Amino acid sequence: MAHEFHSFYYDQMQREPETEDFRVPAGTEMTPELLQRLIDEFEQSHKPRYEYLDAAYRGHYAIFDRAWRRKPDYKPDNRMAADFAYTITQTFEGYFIGVPMTLSVRNAEGMPDSRKSSVEAFIAEFTARNLQEDVDAELSKMASKFGHAYEMLYQDEDGMPRSIAVAPLTAFMVYDDSVLKRPLFFVRWFYGDDGAIKGSWSDAAQVVDFARTGGGIAFGEPSAHAFGSVPAVDFRQNTEGRGLYEGVLSLIEQYNAVLSEKANDVEYFSDCYMVVKGKELDESEIENIRENKIINLFGESTEGLDVMFLVKPNADGVQENLINRLETLIYKTAMVPDITDDNFATASGIALKMRMMPMSNLARNKELKFKRGVQERMRLLAAYPNADFTGDDWQAVEVTMHRNMPDDLQSEASVAGQLSGIVSEETQLSVLSCVSDPKAEMKRKRDEQEEKADAISGGMPTNRTAPQTDDTQEEGTNDEGSDL
Repeated sequence: MAHEFHSFYYDQMQREPETEDFRVPAGTEMTPELLQRLIDEFEQSHKPRYEYLDAAYRGHYAIFDRAWRRKPDYKPDNRMAADFAYTITQTFEGYFIGVPMTLSVRNAEGMPDSRKSSVEAFIAEFTARNLQEDVDAELSKMASKFGHAYEMLYQDEDGMPRSIAVAPLTAFMVYDDSVLKRPLFFVRWFYGDDGAIKGSWSDAAQVVDFARTGGGIAFGEPSAHAFGSVPAVDFRQNTEGRGLYEGVLSLIEQYNAVLSEKANDVEYFSDCYMVVKGKELDESEIENIRENKIINLFGESTEGLDVMFLVKPNADGVQENLINRLETLIYKTAMVPDITDDNFATASGIALKMRMMPMSNLARNKELKFKRGVQERMRLLAAYPNADFTGDDWQAVEVTMHRNMPDDLQSEASVAGQLSGIVSEETQLSVLSCVSDPKAEMKRKRDEQEEKADAISGGMPTNRTAPQTDDTQEEGTNDEGSDL
């Protein structure tokens, strides 16, 4: 579903961007003609939007285009930009994935402990070999910038599965036209030194290199891959594929314009005109005033003599109000708080959570999409020939995301203490952010208590009540069972 940013994009780029994914009938075969048509359509209708979003992230705003709101040469023309797109993205990414996600294997029905250990070992080895924490961080950042990002899986020179994050600037996925929207092809390319396009496309069975020259697109020899499906995963920021700062670009551009105009006014006031009424100054007097900054006008009559600066009305208050309003709207609309604000820095407990709630909701929605992408990655890896991770093993992998935010342990400990006797110990421990696994913490607590008890008793049993034996029972009762 396309989202409504066309009026802003049209104002900036004089064109309406396309946001729909490519879809073709199921069973369609890739041909040079089809690939040429898809790439041409992508570069004309999709790529300009991605380029604009990427430029904003890198601090290249419309204000730096000298043809935009150009002023006469005799007027100040400062061009300044506040890097909101970068700041918003880095703030959100630090919160969302600043603490790397963890993958664990749950005790699936019928999975022996030895199999579970093998799966855990494979995940740990793949994560280390692929530098997966860095790949995940890049995927998340690209999704925030462009609305989505791709992870492409491949086989390295050692025959091991690897993956890499690919920006949608020069890549796209082609889906079938069914309700399930199954991936059919993944296409990626780059521009060579000669300006020609070179790249590859993949389907569920093979990878094919291609090159575009003056005579059109030519395919190379196909090579088989062993991932069982299209070896790429689409990680989305949200269902609409809307970038994190995409909805506030118009506010950012206006903020930059107002800030630049304010700088122009400051420069204008520092270089305004002097008016001398009632006396004609010769060149030497003008030079003396300019050099020595002293005005000493005298004569027989100074009546009607006036010296002043020619200034235009001061709109500093109006400009400041607009700048503050725009800054507030940018953070509020992007739903990412300004963590450098003094009021935010002093907040704690419930107040801090309330300030973080809009960003927390954004992160929760993205987490659902991100977990789905990770599960698809695991499914592709399970299809790759490997004895330690095959078949349905990927279904036993649980993805846990962690929020990176300051913890108010004092408040949490107070709440956990008040819950004593009301809820279970496991629920009580789950309130504490420093406890990642309440069940494991309960077991450690019991083990510590047993160790302390053993240390106090010196290894002797703490239950000093001697168990009854048949002999003691016979000595204490008669045949009728009455006391002797």
